[in-house]
Amino acid sequence: MKSILTGLFWLTAAASAASASDMAPVREPVDIQAYDNGRTSLTVSVNDGLSVDYRVFALSVMPGEMLMLSADRAVDWRSERPFAEGLGERAIWLAPEQPGHHVIEAVAENGETIRLNVFVLRPANEMRDGHLSGYRIGDYPREPYRGLDTYRAPEGYIEVTQDMLEIEVAPHFTLGQFLCKQDADWPRYAVVREDLLLSLEHILERVNENGWRTDGFVVMSGYRTPDYNRNLRNGEHSRHVYGGAADIFIDEDGDKVMDDLNGDGQQNQEDAAVLFDFIHTLMEDEANGLAGGLGEYRANGYHGPYVHIDERGFNVRWGR
Repeated sequence: MKSILTGLFWLTAAASAASASDMAPVREPVDIQAYDNGRTSLTVSVNDGLSVDYRVFALSVMPGEMLMLSADRAVDWRSERPFAEGLGERAIWLAPEQPGHHVIEAVAENGETIRLNVFVLRPANEMRDGHLSGYRIGDYPREPYRGLDTYRAPEGYIEVTQDMLEIEVAPHFTLGQFLCKQDADWPRYAVVREDLLLSLEHILERVNENGWRTDGFVVMSGYRTPDYNRNLRNGEHSRHVYGGAADIFIDEDGDKVMDDLNGDGQQNQEDAAVLFDFIHTLMEDEANGLAGGLGEYRANGYHGPYVHIDERGFNVRWGR
């Protein structure tokens, strides 16, 4: 786990920056108070890297892993599992050996609370013939893309049962949104990277500031097992198989296609284009720490237009 601002590679985009005429339409500011960004005045840091100020966030840890937690003020640390240390600003939490879901809360004196949904992973070394507890995952590339650590096969997987689908992994996203769509019995397994969740929340907040009022993105595709990804004929190094990508669109009217974002009275590819351009501008600003892949996809017989984002750490663009 690392901060979204740490270890990113800044490369020139494959395509030139969009011209002013291509940018998202200028809109009247919306009442941001109507949009709850899910932030608190409290900040919790994990292992001196990842910093979280959201009221709820998910962490993935290996069995037996130690979480070193620190808050920016004295808090009451709470968990159903005893802390190795849990006084004042700092706490140490030791993950159990068995996979499962646990909750850690940091409660400030004023009542503000950060809730960490901690998933203790099922180790990848328990996989046999591409299966984990009967669930088909498949094989990852032997060598990571460009030798990058973010392209190494996962060390473990979130073990997901049916009653876990609504667990919040961030203020506006649930675990079930990122589950692979392949048919299978329960439990199923998933990978969700913390940097992706931070990116999605940041982009969602800025989207609302731009006047596109929405409480969340539709995540059309999140994690994909290598086997499922291969059946879709996608590249073996897709960020989806590492839990670091999401295909998204905005759908506040519930008709399962991208809303009319450019205000022309139509729902078509141009709406995906203005969303792409808006996110592109955010990603090109290094201060946002959002370097990654961004793609625009057209509608077909199965889905409407959408935008792909990922947190690979260097800027790549396609489809626009």
